[in-house]
Amino acid sequence: MLGVIAVAAVAGVAAFVTFTQYFPSVPTGAVAANLVANCGVSTTTALTVTPATVTAGSPFALVYSCSSGTAAISVTNGPITKIPTEAPAIGAGGMPTTLSLIAPGATCTASAGIALAQSTAVSIPTGDYNYCATGTTAPVTGVVSFTVTWG
Repeated sequence: MLGVIAVAAVAGVAAFVTFTQYFPSVPTGAVAANLVANCGVSTTTALTVTPATVTAGSPFALVYSCSSGTAAISVTNGPITKIPTEAPAIGAGGMPTTLSLIAPGATCTASAGIALAQSTAVSIPTGDYNYCATGTTAPVTGVVSFTVTWG
């Protein structure tokens, strides 16, 4: 009787293995870096500037970000190399003398962050950034509006 039970148990185990599945290899792929404007792509969603005013004849440091508190731009899967073009050019009449990218919450100074130069390629690491614009003497009429085009 004991031999009959053993044969039935072995036969039962063999019945559970009904197929084998094969899994293919998966190669690595390059994920493209991306630069995204979080706001400011039209006059109705223009960037917000802090502080909102400058004092004529005085030094200034302005941070441009999204009104929601979100960073002005974001880079995913960086670094990414892009060419900024400012219009009017940095340093032109009524314009700041420096423009850079800074991390949200960072202090805006003339040497802070990643310096941007007219039509000059810049490498931007993964992260969120606001713009920092500085000048040594604010114009009597204030700082003019301007655009930055990324190419």
